Amino acid sequence: MHRKDVLMLWRDESSAGPTQERHTTPSSEGAGRAALAVVVVVTALSVIRAFAPMTYPGDLWRQSDTATIARNFALNGMNVFFPQVNWGGAGPGYVEMEFPLQPWLTAGLYLVFGERVVLGRLVSLAFMLVATAAFWQLGRRLLPLTAARWALVAFVVSPVFMRWGTAFMPEATVLAFSLLALLAFCRWLQEDRPVFLVGAAAATSMAALAKPTSLHIGLVMGVWMLISARSRLRRVSVYVAGLAALVAPALWLWHASGLYRTYGNTFGLISGGDSKWGSLALWTSPGFYVGNLRTEALFVYGVVGIPLALLGAVWLWRRRHDAAAFPFVAAGLVALVAYYFAVGRYAGSDLGVQYHVFSLPYAAVATGAGLAVAVERARSRLPRAGVLALVGVTVVALFGQSLNVLAQSSTRGFGAYGTCAEALDVSVPGDLVVVGTASPSRDGDVENNYQEPIVFFLAERKGWALAADRYDPAALASYRDQGARYFVNPDPDLLAPGSALDRWLETDARHVATQAANGCDVWALQPAS
Repeated sequence: MHRKDVLMLWRDESSAGPTQERHTTPSSEGAGRAALAVVVVVTALSVIRAFAPMTYPGDLWRQSDTATIARNFALNGMNVFFPQVNWGGAGPGYVEMEFPLQPWLTAGLYLVFGERVVLGRLVSLAFMLVATAAFWQLGRRLLPLTAARWALVAFVVSPVFMRWGTAFMPEATVLAFSLLALLAFCRWLQEDRPVFLVGAAAATSMAALAKPTSLHIGLVMGVWMLISARSRLRRVSVYVAGLAALVAPALWLWHASGLYRTYGNTFGLISGGDSKWGSLALWTSPGFYVGNLRTEALFVYGVVGIPLALLGAVWLWRRRHDAAAFPFVAAGLVALVAYYFAVGRYAGSDLGVQYHVFSLPYAAVATGAGLAVAVERARSRLPRAGVLALVGVTVVALFGQSLNVLAQSSTRGFGAYGTCAEALDVSVPGDLVVVGTASPSRDGDVENNYQEPIVFFLAERKGWALAADRYDPAALASYRDQGARYFVNPDPDLLAPGSALDRWLETDARHVATQAANGCDVWALQPAS
């Protein structure tokens, strides 16, 4: 790549530097060859990750569920209104969850190309590229061309892109629709054309279907409008659009809750089985703040982006009266704080790292502004070769945590879950199984989603999950009486020698796989006498 292309990352058409404010009409110049080269490289590495084993730690349980739902759509009919999991016992496994657009699209590809997990991951990558394109269009309306190009680079090198851009999960899908909503809303603010308000409402509705937690972008829009176009708060059309955006998500939640009431399976969407909401005890705990800051630092900013984003935030604050990006970032900050407090049970823990994907647009805008300021200052102090070296080192450093995600994706296996799935070869596909899990049925005073889908997915079996606090003969006997033929214990610490369940298994089951020989304990359950 010619060094002139790299320099175009920060040199806009007037060479005025990052501090010159632009009109709301974006520059006719594009992202620049250097920024596009970064996008292409990151996309290529993401494709490589998509073909790697689906084993990234922390996300594997949700990916297994989503992949199972895609498989069941392809096998049992493409009715998008009835997603199925495999831990629904002897029933069909219909589950209360967000609108299953991503697994449904993947299932359509399965019908054409056969079941290949990579297809679901590439569907996510397609949505992430839509999000990237929408972010670029948004960035060039909020920032000078210099900073907009850097913001695009910050967006794609963020670990969010690498980790969830190829995860068999709905995070890339919801990010795409959220950014389309924010882009349409930005254009409505800048051009005041009703079509963009309608577009913002439609995209918000789709985002809320993909994940209801995305509804916090309504607060983003409200604060953004309060700062930059307060008079429009008096328009009836704004509230009509907001209510219209809620219709489809509300109808889906009503339908999904009906699936839970009828079949008893849920992802903890609204009807129980789990709770993501914060509490006073949680909000006053230091761990809540440390957890959120750690996740943001590692998986949104890639650590190196933090000082650059702070520099960009200072630049935006100093130009808050005329910088188009300031209301956007300020509104995002207000809404995200409220959002992370609301979903506090997960937001500050390792179980809810994916909740932070919504931070990426605001982080990338601030980081892009900071990068533009830093490089502009370097140009006045360093020779061109030094500036080019600084650019290269900065981009690589920003991408470091994403490379770590890529490396971990290719080196981790399924562990005991994979071994247990292989051990279930003693069964046949129609056999129902009970899979133990280290998660309890309750976390303190709230219900907990303890179901462990990985073994069910890998073994292609159906049945029940046994919570860690329900390891007792009565529970297992109940599942046996409902048709369970095998019990799988992936963790020997869950089954204490001499415990009531251990004694029951000695008389009412046959050991067909042991930790000593197979790395997993599996029992064939004897029929009730």
